Amino acid sequence: MSNRRSFFASLAAVAILAGCRGGAGGNALPLTSQTVRGESGAALAGIKFKSLGPTHMSDGLPTSGKVNAYAVNPNNPKIIYMAGGRGTGLETYSSAGILRTTDGGNSWETIDKGLVDSNGRIASVVNSLWIDPANPSVLLAATEYAGIFRTSDGGSTWASVYPTTAATQFVSYGGAVFAACKAGILVSNDDGATWTVKLAGTAKRYPTAFGAVDGASGSALYAGMANGTIYAFSGGKWSKTGKLPYVKQTGTDGSVPAVHQIAVDPYVPATVYASSNDGEWDQDLHASVDGGKTWNTVLESEYYYYGLGTQAIAFSYVHPHRLYIGADGFMYYILGDGNPNPQAFNAANLSIIDLRNVWTSANGSDDACWIASDQGLDYEPTCSSSSGYNDRVVSASSATGLARRFTVSPDGKTLLASMQDFDSHLTTDGGASWQVDGLYEDGFNELRPGDPSVCYAYDEASGLSISTNGCQSFHSSTSDITPSRLMTNTIAFDPKDPLTMYFAAGPNNGPGFYGPKGLYKSTDGGSTISQLTTSIVWPGAIAVDPSNGSHIVVSDMRGKGSTLYVTANAGKTWKKSAGVPPTKFWYAITVSPVDGRTVLASSVDKANNVFVLRSTNGGRSFANVSIVTNAPPLRGHIDRDRTLLITRGQRRERPHEKEEGAKSQAYVYSPEREIRYNQDVTTGKPDVAITTLRGAFVSADDGSTWTRIDDGLVSHSFWGSRWVKGYLYIASDGQGVLRSTKPVQAPSQRWR
Repeated sequence: MSNRRSFFASLAAVAILAGCRGGAGGNALPLTSQTVRGESGAALAGIKFKSLGPTHMSDGLPTSGKVNAYAVNPNNPKIIYMAGGRGTGLETYSSAGILRTTDGGNSWETIDKGLVDSNGRIASVVNSLWIDPANPSVLLAATEYAGIFRTSDGGSTWASVYPTTAATQFVSYGGAVFAACKAGILVSNDDGATWTVKLAGTAKRYPTAFGAVDGASGSALYAGMANGTIYAFSGGKWSKTGKLPYVKQTGTDGSVPAVHQIAVDPYVPATVYASSNDGEWDQDLHASVDGGKTWNTVLESEYYYYGLGTQAIAFSYVHPHRLYIGADGFMYYILGDGNPNPQAFNAANLSIIDLRNVWTSANGSDDACWIASDQGLDYEPTCSSSSGYNDRVVSASSATGLARRFTVSPDGKTLLASMQDFDSHLTTDGGASWQVDGLYEDGFNELRPGDPSVCYAYDEASGLSISTNGCQSFHSSTSDITPSRLMTNTIAFDPKDPLTMYFAAGPNNGPGFYGPKGLYKSTDGGSTISQLTTSIVWPGAIAVDPSNGSHIVVSDMRGKGSTLYVTANAGKTWKKSAGVPPTKFWYAITVSPVDGRTVLASSVDKANNVFVLRSTNGGRSFANVSIVTNAPPLRGHIDRDRTLLITRGQRRERPHEKEEGAKSQAYVYSPEREIRYNQDVTTGKPDVAITTLRGAFVSADDGSTWTRIDDGLVSHSFWGSRWVKGYLYIASDGQGVLRSTKPVQAPSQRWR
């Protein structure tokens, strides 16, 4: 009882120290008397952004952001199309739209005229492209959220031809074009202009992948379904032939049996290979030699050596029965004769390391391969082998960067951005040029308030790293803490003493991910770190009152879901917040810079709505004040690196790797990413921004109403956000870090 009384007394003191105005009785916090700045939703909706980068990334060799769809004009191979989307397997998500080059990759342009959804926004999550080899001006695009689009002028203009969701793949067969989507297997007999449902899909059984051959050795067409079943097309009808082996492991990422890719032997069409999840993190390869009726799992005991298993498959058109397999860091080949334990041979050395799709074509004595990857679109003229690197990442000059979390200096010149599938990138000239900073992907970055020469990087591979020369070079902290990439705000500073820092620690248990869960504190700028004794199980976000460092709100993940805790005495005692519904994902948190009693928290409910809670008493209790958007999670589950590729072709073992390998919890990236007040507005009402999988939004009334601000962008998936001198910065899945072209809300006072 005494602890409870002490807690509320301390929280009341927070209000006094924060300079709150108005009367209050007992432990109640006074209400603000400040007025809302009059800003219309129309003004917010008119915000424009420009990309600062990084969009042309480097992974030791010139590369680009993720590509999973490709098409090339057979009459003019310098005309190439590519796109980034969700793909069909455990793939990194991209919202980069469709790009075209007419000079073989020296320059790229986004082609999106007419490629819009029902709300007029660019349908930029594109899973597959198909080009008519007889009429290369006709292309089809399968999008994640808006169905199928068609162009008849080489991509200059697009038109919606089948509005549906989760369209994933196309295939040509028997003079027709087939498409996979949640509505079922579609067929078009007029070059994609119109479509009919050939086999209706259901909630659990809808097509995700195709495989086909139609040549001198015979013909066959197969479809793989979301429930792991395989269908074959014969006599104008689809019929079930078999089902891939699958062992469900509840509570692990990837626990869905969906078929990812199918490859058919052009010399023996009854020989079929297919990839799917293995019930954990990896993707298994399965083989059938009887047209999909019975299946064997291939190379089962060797998968973990090849990273995430089979991510891309394609048969050779030169070497009979040779099957190329792309993995996380390697490409190799086997004899595709159904043997469950074939000998694996190294294929060509590639500049890219995370392969997602492979397309082969005869090229003299060997196959040429086009390869889509998380590092771009690659062309290898001799797919079977090469000395050195003979390939070329033809997308290297494109602008397709997947930026995640970032930090930016008060003058806007220094910006350290964590990337997906790349080391962090650094600019010291406001984005005019970028350099690789040698830090691991998907980390969190911060600059020390008041001294931006001190830079912090915090990721699951290296833990906490510190720079004292403006992020130019780092040294590892002596601590053994690491974050999970699924967290939100993992580092927070005391506003009066920035050497006092707080850290959320504890990644998912799994191979390559280690570290204890808990809330940690440093009083010397990160040199030494100690764990706070709390009842908090797994913190995922920390927010410190900008006016009072003793007032802290933390998001905690425990058995039945995420909740919130608050302290008024710098962590000595904590109180669980009232009115907080448990959610699958951690809450993101932000505290008003004007009034520490106003705290906003956001997460995702069971209906996939991104919602906002507001507290007017410093976090003691919350009430739901708004739904921002509906944002269903991605199909399936997001992938994680099993082997943590620190350098090309190498892996780095971390403590606890083996014993924690089988204990992964089924968390995917939250559709809600970050909520952040404009910290430079210290009078009136500060704007607050929220980033999500389905758009970026700003509120001018403490979260009651929201205006979408990304209508004019290609990408519509966002991660980190920052406010600098009234400018809003947001990180995107496809256009790097974006900055508003003018201040959204100017600071209340001059920058200090």
